[in-house]
Amino acid sequence: MTVRKISTKRAGPPVRQVSKQIKQYTIGPCNAESNGKKIIVYSDTGMGKSTLAALAPQPVFLSLDKGIEELKHPLTGERLIRVEQELEIFQDVRDVLGNLSLFNDRDTVVVDTVTILQDLAEVHVVQTIPTEKGIKVKNITGYGYNKGYKHLYNTMKLILQDCDALIHQGKNVILIAQAAIHNIPNPSGEDFLRAGPRLHKDKSWDIEALFCEWADHIFRIDYQDVFVKEKKVTGETTRMIYTKPEVYFRAKSRTLTEPLITFENPQDDSLWHFMFPELYSSERGE
Repeated sequence: MTVRKISTKRAGPPVRQVSKQIKQYTIGPCNAESNGKKIIVYSDTGMGKSTLAALAPQPVFLSLDKGIEELKHPLTGERLIRVEQELEIFQDVRDVLGNLSLFNDRDTVVVDTVTILQDLAEVHVVQTIPTEKGIKVKNITGYGYNKGYKHLYNTMKLILQDCDALIHQGKNVILIAQAAIHNIPNPSGEDFLRAGPRLHKDKSWDIEALFCEWADHIFRIDYQDVFVKEKKVTGETTRMIYTKPEVYFRAKSRTLTEPLITFENPQDDSLWHFMFPELYSSERGE
């Protein structure tokens, strides 16, 4: 006699075979001509960051600190073009950056400054993100050890996503930042100090590094050959744009080979001639 075992397991729904359409891939030469430039400009206050950005091709400003209200174009004397409405909160900035058609007639979008934008982002985090227990905090440290800065890091990443959409539309993006001195851990010796954009920096949620890694160009405006001797500052006071890094400051450029570019006066647009040679040669008959 054959005994049949009866399964007590209930049969599940039939498995549907989902056909996955595989993308067709091709290879070819890189073509970056259709994309805009990703640029960070930083310096101490009053060194000409906004003036330099004003000399870029067809700029429009998102003025968060109202610093350009009295500034005129160094070459034409005309008022600068800006977003006319007040950008009071973090979401205002995202809404503007996401409105791609707003910039159809402009070549460059300038956020002035990303340092202030980070302050707005911090307020946004505190007002919109509760703790894991659903409790509203009073400040960024209220989430517990470093959790608030994780939220801030992820929030500032959204700005880079918005900027990338503009870049893919062929718009240049300039993020202006105030300068700061950061302590850099050195696994091979003593820690050291390095100048860079004034953005949050720590070992876990490093917003300064995030933005610097995103940028193709980081330009530092500073005096040329300034040094300290016997506790006195001496050297040249000619302003220069640094395009290549040193141990003690951030700078980089994926295309420019000149480590120093002159910025002697407010009309000096030498940097943009190097960045956009075809544009400037055609416009000015060079």
